[in-house]
Amino acid sequence: RLRLEAELSIHDEAARQAVADDIDRLDAIIGQFLNFARGSAAETPVTTDLDALVGQLIEAYARSEQAISFSPGGTPLPLRRQGVQRALGNLIDNAGKYGGGPIEVTTWHDDDDAGIDVLDRGPGIPPEEIERLKQPFTRLQSARSNACGTGLGLAIAERMARLHGGRLELLPRPGGGLIARL
Repeated sequence: RLRLEAELSIHDEAARQAVADDIDRLDAIIGQFLNFARGSAAETPVTTDLDALVGQLIEAYARSEQAISFSPGGTPLPLRRQGVQRALGNLIDNAGKYGGGPIEVTTWHDDDDAGIDVLDRGPGIPPEEIERLKQPFTRLQSARSNACGTGLGLAIAERMARLHGGRLELLPRPGGGLIARL
């Protein structure tokens, strides 16, 4: 209704676009709250080609002109598909907001583990802040000027990692930046 009202009532194009942008931001925030509240525990794990799942998401980001690359190396796993996509999307969004330069995504596996790494060249995260940032509704002090964030992205990724018997690690990247490892 707000979109329709804006289209019909606001004649100034710049003002109409500003209202539409505000509506988009509110919609994204509400979506994150709902995703966090629902969780993904009810989603049934299905054996999924990790590389194909990640590749589909990367293609969507590439279409939006996000500078992003993907190096596949995963394996089929029992996954909660939507939950993993949501968690990975949150990590990519964070890399885009707070990281510098192009984003790199890799999948990998060895005898004991499998994972997804999202790498950026931003300022990284101070080691003493890592565990706090995995809690709901928390952000770095320097990120608080970004009003469109909810502080739920890492909490959602952490929850999804634990649902799969794993963990979310936020590691310093050699040469500068961050590795967000799911």
